[in-house]
Amino acid sequence: MWQKRALADIPSVPWRNGHGYTKVIAEGGTEAGFQWRLSVADILKDSSFSIFTGWRRFFALLGQGSLTLSEKNGNWSHTVNGSGRPFQFSGEDSVQSSDVHVPVQALNLMVRANVIWNQPVGILLKEAAFIIEETGEAQIFLIPSIGTWNLHEGRSKVRIVPGEIWSSSAQMFSQTLLTQETPESSLFFVKT
Repeated sequence: MWQKRALADIPSVPWRNGHGYTKVIAEGGTEAGFQWRLSVADILKDSSFSIFTGWRRFFALLGQGSLTLSEKNGNWSHTVNGSGRPFQFSGEDSVQSSDVHVPVQALNLMVRANVIWNQPVGILLKEAAFIIEETGEAQIFLIPSIGTWNLHEGRSKVRIVPGEIWSSSAQMFSQTLLTQETPESSLFFVKT
């Protein structure tokens, strides 16, 4: 069974470095501590990112807009476009965002680098109809980026739109079909 949350209802918490705010959607792990965290950050201007030693980061933008991420020592630079493919980098990298001309929302999945997972963890951009057929202990998140999607489960159909976070345990459903309501619709499928 799918659960819906409004992104606006999730409280904002300050970044470690105090340069912005993020909304933590979910965290998971073991008794030893958190192993992954899924969040959405509001990036209002050019700023430096917090350092997360021992973590991998998967970074994507929701909606429209773009920004450039650059590693402080010049080892890499990458432009991220709204609804573009997620970009992966080390949480240890000293990263600065630039070319933020309008406020953007960033989807951020952080995973401990030393964790061995039983299932793949990551973010996929979906731009066409697809079926979710997951089993096991995985947690699934659907985060609409642009446009409207229809979630079909059995005989029921619900619309999902940007600003909503949909989640379900893979044990709670057998098959879900997602279809675009408009051709330009895109969403992020996150599996942890």
